Amino acid sequence: MGHLEDIGESWFTHFRRALRLSFVCLIGSIRLLVHGLFPNVDVAAGRITAAKLLGKKFEE
Repeated sequence: MGHLEDIGESWFTHFRRALRLSFVCLIGSIRLLVHGLFPNVDVAAGRITAAKLLGKKFEE
C-alpha cells in the first residue's frame, strides 16, 4: 500500500482511476485497430485517445 500513500489516494479512488484509464486504452486500441485496417475510417482515433489519456479536450 506504499504506492497509495505516495500518491495520496484511497484504494477505491485508485481503482476507479485505473479502471477508467484501462477502459480509455481498450476503446482507443480497438478504434486504432479499425483505423489501421481501414485508413479512411475514424481518422481522429489516435488524437482523441491521446487527448483523453492526457486529460485534455480534443479539438479538431
